[in-house]
Formats: sequence, structure tokens, C-alpha cells
Amino acid sequence: MERKKPDFQPTPCMLVNEIARLFSARMRAYELEGAMSQDSARLMMRVLSREDGISQLQLTQRTHLKAPTVSVTLKRMEDEGLVRREQDAMDLRKTRVYLTERGKEHNRKVLERLHGLDADMMEGFSLEETELLRKLLERMRDNILPTEKENHTVD
Repeated sequence: MERKKPDFQPTPCMLVNEIARLFSARMRAYELEGAMSQDSARLMMRVLSREDGISQLQLTQRTHLKAPTVSVTLKRMEDEGLVRREQDAMDLRKTRVYLTERGKEHNRKVLERLHGLDADMMEGFSLEETELLRKLLERMRDNILPTEKENHTVD
């Protein structure tokens, strides 16, 4: 007698998680070694490319990473010449983070790869479907973002 496979449908969250793991693995395959082989470094690089010169605390908040993770990753990125940290001239308690020219060039290459991978992933989707998917995923993200009270971070 033939065994029947269970009728299992992955939930949307399961699919998002699987896609994120596959995406991350593909992006890691583009990297050789060093800080940029870490997901946290790539995430921080994306934030800095949009908000160069933000404080280290703001970088922690924008990435939802733990402060020690940000600090250690920044040290590696600094050692590799991708970022530089400077004390804020107006508030010496703050440390601002900037992409170096090498960091900007590296980020440009990563963005090219990212756009190529994005195009591969969205092949066969209409503009309307792409926009709907983006809106739905944004809503999922917003639903899970920590509230001000929670202020949880992840690694």
C-alpha cells in the first residue's frame, strides 16, 4: 500500500525565514572572508550607506542588533578599512560611524550583487505583484518590530 505524504503547507513566516536563509547564503557566497562575511556587517553597511555618520547607538537601534555585536563588528570593519569611528565634536560622549572610500566601493559592489539577486528572485512577478508583496512584507516586519517599551535587540 502506498504511503500518503502529509498535507503540510508552510506558513508565510516559515517561507520568509527559508527565503531569508537562502538569500543570506547566496550573499555570503559573494564574500570572501573577514567582517563582510557576517550578516551583521552587511546589515550595518546597508544602514551606513543611507545614514553615513550616525552615532554608534543609532546604528544599534537601526539594525536591532545588540550593542556588543555592533561594537565587535565595527572593530572588524574598522580593521579592514571599511569604516571609521570619530567622536562627535558637539557631544564627546557620542561616537559617529562613517564609511571609508573602501567601504563605499565595497558597498557599491554588494548593491550590484543584491540587485541581481533581487531580479532573479522576482522573475515572473508583475509590477503589481511585486508592490503587493513589498507592502505585505513591510506589514509583517512592522507587526514584529519591538515597541519602545520592549526595546529588544537580536543577533
